[in-house]
Amino acid sequence: MDRKFWLELLFVALATALAALGIWLLVELGGINTADAERLAWLVLLAVALLVLVGVIVSWRMRHRSADGRLAGWPGVRQADSLVEATDKNTRALADLSQVLRSRYGLRWRYRLPWFLVAGDAATIGRFSPELNEQGWLLADDAVLLCAQIKADGRVDDMWLTQIRRHRTARPIDAIVLVLDESTILPDSVRGTSSPWGLHLARISNLLRWAAPVFVLDLAGSDAVHRADTPVNGCELSRASDASAVETALLELRNRLADVSVGQLAHNPADRYASDLSIRLDTRSAPLARWLASLSDWQRRAQPVAGVMFAPWPASGATTTGTDSLHFPLWRYLTDAARRTPGRRTATHPFTMVSGIALAAVGLWGAGMLISGLTNARGLALTNDVLRTFNGANSPATRLRALLALQQRIEFYEARVERPTLFSRFGLNHDQDVLTALWKPYVREARPQLLAPVQQDIEGQLVDLTQMPTAQVDDQVNRLARDGHATLKTYLMMADPSRADAAFMTPQLVRHWNGGIGLSPGEKLDLSQRLLAFYAQHLGAHPDWRIAARDELVAGARQTLLAVIGVKNSEDMIYQGILESVGRKYPDQTLASLTDGTDTRGLLKTTASVPGAYTRQAWDGTIEAAIDDMAKRNGVTADWVLGATSANRNASAATPEALRASLRTRYFADYADRWQTFMNSITCEPARTLPAAVAQLKLIADSRQSPVISLMKSLEFQGGAGVVKTSLSDTLVNKAQNMFASKDNAPQPAAPDPAGPLGVSFGPVLHLIAPGNAATAGATSDLSLQRFIERITMLRLKLQQIADSPDADSESRQVAQSLFQGKSSELADTLAYAQLVAASLGEQWAGMGQSLFVQPVTQATQAILEPAQASLNDAWRQTVVASWNRSFAGRYPFANTNNDASLPELSRFLRPQGGLVGVFLATQLAGVLTLQGDQWVPASSGSGASSAARTIDPAFLNAINMLQRIANHLLAQGEPQYAFDLKPVPSLGVTDTRLTVDGQKLHYYNQQETWQTFTWPSNEPQKAGTRLEWQTERAGTNLNMEFGGRWALVRLLERAHVSPVDTATYLITWQAAPQSKAGAAKTDDGESLTAQAPLAPAPASLAYPLTYLMRTDVGKGPLELLALRGFALPSRVFVPRTTPSRAAGTALQPPPLPPGALAAARHASVPIPGGALPE
Repeated sequence: MDRKFWLELLFVALATALAALGIWLLVELGGINTADAERLAWLVLLAVALLVLVGVIVSWRMRHRSADGRLAGWPGVRQADSLVEATDKNTRALADLSQVLRSRYGLRWRYRLPWFLVAGDAATIGRFSPELNEQGWLLADDAVLLCAQIKADGRVDDMWLTQIRRHRTARPIDAIVLVLDESTILPDSVRGTSSPWGLHLARISNLLRWAAPVFVLDLAGSDAVHRADTPVNGCELSRASDASAVETALLELRNRLADVSVGQLAHNPADRYASDLSIRLDTRSAPLARWLASLSDWQRRAQPVAGVMFAPWPASGATTTGTDSLHFPLWRYLTDAARRTPGRRTATHPFTMVSGIALAAVGLWGAGMLISGLTNARGLALTNDVLRTFNGANSPATRLRALLALQQRIEFYEARVERPTLFSRFGLNHDQDVLTALWKPYVREARPQLLAPVQQDIEGQLVDLTQMPTAQVDDQVNRLARDGHATLKTYLMMADPSRADAAFMTPQLVRHWNGGIGLSPGEKLDLSQRLLAFYAQHLGAHPDWRIAARDELVAGARQTLLAVIGVKNSEDMIYQGILESVGRKYPDQTLASLTDGTDTRGLLKTTASVPGAYTRQAWDGTIEAAIDDMAKRNGVTADWVLGATSANRNASAATPEALRASLRTRYFADYADRWQTFMNSITCEPARTLPAAVAQLKLIADSRQSPVISLMKSLEFQGGAGVVKTSLSDTLVNKAQNMFASKDNAPQPAAPDPAGPLGVSFGPVLHLIAPGNAATAGATSDLSLQRFIERITMLRLKLQQIADSPDADSESRQVAQSLFQGKSSELADTLAYAQLVAASLGEQWAGMGQSLFVQPVTQATQAILEPAQASLNDAWRQTVVASWNRSFAGRYPFANTNNDASLPELSRFLRPQGGLVGVFLATQLAGVLTLQGDQWVPASSGSGASSAARTIDPAFLNAINMLQRIANHLLAQGEPQYAFDLKPVPSLGVTDTRLTVDGQKLHYYNQQETWQTFTWPSNEPQKAGTRLEWQTERAGTNLNMEFGGRWALVRLLERAHVSPVDTATYLITWQAAPQSKAGAAKTDDGESLTAQAPLAPAPASLAYPLTYLMRTDVGKGPLELLALRGFALPSRVFVPRTTPSRAAGTALQPPPLPPGALAAARHASVPIPGGALPE
């Protein structure tokens, strides 16, 4: 197998290990919280790992087959043939060796003799032992020699070494004999070269998977005296030998050889081997020491060099060739040395790997057992402490706290049993046994502390429920019935744990628990919630916790609830239960969420929101399925709390289809109401300047960032809740059925409304957003959101052009004048279109229509009108008010002075044809004000005119209408003049009266009363003045009531009490009496028939009332001029704009009723004001 295969295999192993670690972490952290899910994850991991492993093996085999096919056609295939031949040769050689050893030594033939691997160059081994070099092995007297020569390519024979390992698996070799001669290049022999024997020895160890001791045999010279019996010369080396230590040992050997050689030479001069070796070591010790130290480097060799030996070359005689090496004394020495320094397995040896893995596993398991033991012991110690505290508690408060601590230990062991941690396993986990033992004291203590108070309180409430009168059902009885239903349900769940619902029971149990004596309110609430929630969660798994329910209480409570609740209230409970099941699963919809991706700042705002239960997501995800599910249970018949029987089932007239339709109708009615309330609560941000209005219109018309478009699209999506989507296949099937059914004239089922159940409520909105969809196919109006956006775009461009103009005020005034006159323009047309769009939405969406469509255009219109209105105010002040003040300031009747105002000058202002006031109104305010009879009224035609009319100052309008009324009566003939008749009325105590008006006299001395005609002012200016004389029974003539000047009549009239007799006759009385109220407020309405008190005090001498009847030709005659007393012409026409109010349709209406009140009002005998309720 090649290197790539092992790398792929290693990658698969690492990936599998990482995946297994990930699964373990998920299990520990709670990501996989069930045993089935954990088992499935491990199975999937195992299957994937096996598949990948099989893929790697198949890929390796296919790769090698492909390589073999390619090699078959290469010229170098002969080299492969030679490799096969070499493999066969090695196999035969080892087979021959095995046969020889088996025949000589029997069953233990492999390990009877030590096996030495003789390594070296081919030439060196061939010279040392030609037979060993030829057949690859040689059987000596004391050992088996195996040849490991270096091939011509400088590498060892891998196949030969592999065959050796397979034949002797436990201990392939006992030692390695590295043969050197004088031709072997040592590291320091030639500068810049190094010996490759370090790598060769490492390769031999890796292939054999065995690190045998290495002995270096240095062959040099000859020994003609001893021949094959030459003594072994050498030294053994320790593992920690370095170059200096080896050199010291070699030099010591040199010295000994020198001493021995002296005796040998003296005995036999031919015995020179020892002396020659001693001489040779003088120069060879240092380089040989460094070379041996490099071979012993631990980073390259697992087994260092054990010794170095020196021997002569075998004799070259024919009779001894090949036999000297068999009887070499070195083999006997190496046999003993190999026993003293045995080899060992390498790290890649299978037995070493298995042993290491087993040892690691044993170590890990032992450590795990130790940690598990400590962990479990600590947990048991904590549990014992809790139980000791629990058993020693005396007061109720202490026992509750101890019960909470015991509950926490139970929760701890429950979590450990369900998902044991790694460090609590290893065969020492007894969590299940501990948990079983902990339940007993918990149940023993929970019954009196938790269950007994709750049961007692519930039974007391059920007794009260059975005694509740059911003759008259009102809101309070309904509320008590709902609470009683929840109480009975809790009671039945405690009696039947199989029906326990922890989410429902927990708040009910907390409400009914009245224990906890000695606890503070906060601690009592906390303990009750935690203890009773734990009890409710585990009630279903412990049927033995059931209580003994009292049948008479249950029967009485059911009878009362059935009498109170009935079918309709059951439907209400079902509906409320469906909404409560949604909870906070779906977020509330706000203006920000409905306009996601856009910015509403500066355009729209609202603080309202739509509950998440009334969204399309909630309908599609939960509500629709919940309604269908509850409809199948058929209202009261499915309520197990009320003990549904066949009699009850017959009493329920609501079928599942009817209940489903009722629940859907009610839900969509509330759905539409929530959305209408929310959309109508949206207000438009004020834009007080033209740039602000342009920015608003630009944001509205932006197709990508428009909050209005985004909001309307969201509303269109929400309005599609409940729409039945018809697929193409359904359409084709329906058409086919209609074709065949038309032949039989069978009645066709009613097709569902394409607009869905919200089509009636959301229809106007859907038609505006998408006028061409199926829901609004029958509509033919050209109103649409797209056209509105187009008009807004054109208006924004026009206003932008005005804003960028160098004379923006002049252009604004021209546009405003066109608006005042009702002429067509982009501004007027867009405002009219926006009003049509808002009107098309109907009253239900009136607020939304005003805020989203009308108000932005109205604010843009107002931004244009404001400069024009300011300009008109300036023109009014400069052309009319300034002249008026110059003419009448400080003059009577406009001021209480002796200087009279000029009647011709007054005529110049008030003349109907050509008067300054009339001309200004007719020219400057054309289209804003319209003269209807004697009264100026705001114009109603023209969007701009009506908008401007709403900002007219009411004081200005009242003033010009008063002046217009005076002008029409005073200047009817062109010149200022009133014609009227006076008739005296007899008064007690007055004998004679004389009234003179501009020379016209009326004398009355208690004769027959007659009418006398007067004109004012008269045609004789020199006689201007008024005088009232009277004579009483007690005094003479009085002249205290005399005034001069043109306005003398008005001065006289302002001191009289005026009472209308009819529309043309007035009773005028002068009297200085206490009841006279000088300076009383006068009425502004010239046509009013109410009495008017004196505006100035009469003389004190006028003790008797002087009374006259005045009959006027038109209006109130000269009495109208009393309105000019203290009159000041308003200085402005238009008032500054204030913050825009909500639409008139919504501003005057009371706030909407809550949905619950609307639902109850539908069934009330007396309808609420405001007409029919929306369904």
